[in-house]
Amino acid sequence: MNPTTRATITAVAASVIAATGYLGTRYLAMGALAVMIAAAIGWPVLTRVSRPWVSTGIIAVGGTVALVAVLLGRNEPYLRYMVVAVAAIVIASLLAEVAYPSSPGRAVTSVAATASGGAVAASGAAWVASNRTPGAEELVVLGAATLAVAAIASVLTHHATVNTVSALVLGTGAGFGMGYVFESIPWYGGILVGIASGASVVLLAELYRREPRPRNPWAGIASGVTPVLVAGVLVYLGGRLLVG
Repeated sequence: MNPTTRATITAVAASVIAATGYLGTRYLAMGALAVMIAAAIGWPVLTRVSRPWVSTGIIAVGGTVALVAVLLGRNEPYLRYMVVAVAAIVIASLLAEVAYPSSPGRAVTSVAATASGGAVAASGAAWVASNRTPGAEELVVLGAATLAVAAIASVLTHHATVNTVSALVLGTGAGFGMGYVFESIPWYGGILVGIASGASVVLLAELYRREPRPRNPWAGIASGVTPVLVAGVLVYLGGRLLVG
């Protein structure tokens, strides 16, 4: 899968988060769940796990549990419920390796890949935690929108340096502009979120650039939606700092 297709997937996933976040928490949860499932299917293939469907099951169930826990949690901070789910994913990864051994020499890699994939999927629950934080609802839309802009900007040219600068500048600019549109977010808050969105896209794009291009479409989809899931935590932290 080429960088342009991957960036398009990132932009589409971010747009889903932005649109569902605008509609409300329940819709956002469904949108985040769809992105999580896509990541769960493709991540084991992307990381070349020996037992991909076992890994997929752990990541999907763990991500879903994290999402439901954050959605139904009664007290703030809501993200603390996600931490428990991540711990359970790590334990499940170890138990699965005992029950379904990987190929010789691949045990550590498989456990690490499954645990990290579960953590990435569970990070998507942070979007719901942000949306549930009083006064931070618009921050979800802003964060996802700037992420989509940065993703498209990261593949505008064939020069990596130009694309990096474009993603950071346009992501920051989009955050600055939307900071003026949304009353609950100050302009400097929009800038900070825009920088965080641009940085997440750029850093992960650079990591993928150093790896062989995935031939399996699900592996490519997983690589495309990962920045969206990870950025959920950054947006949540921004909401805690800017809104309280």
